Amino acid sequence: MPLRFFRKDSSSVTRREREEQLQKAVVDGFRQLSSLLKRAADAIEARRLEKNGYDKQEKFLERTPPKDRR
Repeated sequence: MPLRFFRKDSSSVTRREREEQLQKAVVDGFRQLSSLLKRAADAIEARRLEKNGYDKQEKFLERTPPKDRR
């Protein structure tokens, strides 16, 4: 179903449908963006913890000796 945002229809029904399509597209875009940002934040946090001596654990964090930082 193609999105027709810029058509010049004058009927109120088509305007409402076009507005609804636009709103759905914006909401979907925000959801995808939030998912992408969450994954990026998780990756950055995991890297930060790993640098500080915390390796991935099953249920809790356990500090391990820091790796040699060269």
